[in-house]
Amino acid sequence: MNGSLKGELGRKAFHMLSLVYLAVYHWLGFPRAVMALGAWLVFVTAVEAGRFYSDRLSRGLQWIFRGMIRQTEQRSFSGIFHTTMGSFLTVLLAGGHARIVTAALAWLALGDAAAALAGKTLGRHPIAGGRKSLEGSLACLATCLAVGLALGLRPAAALAGSLAATIAELLPSTRFYNDNLFMPVAAAAALLAFGAR
Repeated sequence: MNGSLKGELGRKAFHMLSLVYLAVYHWLGFPRAVMALGAWLVFVTAVEAGRFYSDRLSRGLQWIFRGMIRQTEQRSFSGIFHTTMGSFLTVLLAGGHARIVTAALAWLALGDAAAALAGKTLGRHPIAGGRKSLEGSLACLATCLAVGLALGLRPAAALAGSLAATIAELLPSTRFYNDNLFMPVAAAAALLAFGAR
């Protein structure tokens, strides 16, 4: 396995956190899950902010999560923060609609991972300025759609949510945009708009 793919696999492990958050949601229910995830988000934010001001903490976290933190995340919030924030906002937005929360967080974990791995191994047609691949985006869409249908979403709602998730994954990351944050939120919003419950 080449280093690039190995590093990508490690980074995608962060996205599995959304499945842990999903388990917390089903275990505690709404609204207690919001309070639990909110408290965890405060802790994650404090640790992330702390590493900006403490070289020792920053080096320690880089050693623990070596290979998982991108170079661009050395002095900015990492994937774990954006995944946590995205999951928290999704639960807050969808509230008691368990199927919507389940779909949106599962899409973050599985759809984004499918896009990255398919793009790394099968990507032949670059899109979005060469940052993504057609194969990766199609893998994301297919994975999200399959998961949505398996969860019992109506086909139109599953397709709308899957498209929203795929587009959110496709957009380039900037200082103010990260797909780990916006992917589940966009998906949940689309499902709510299409009357999924």
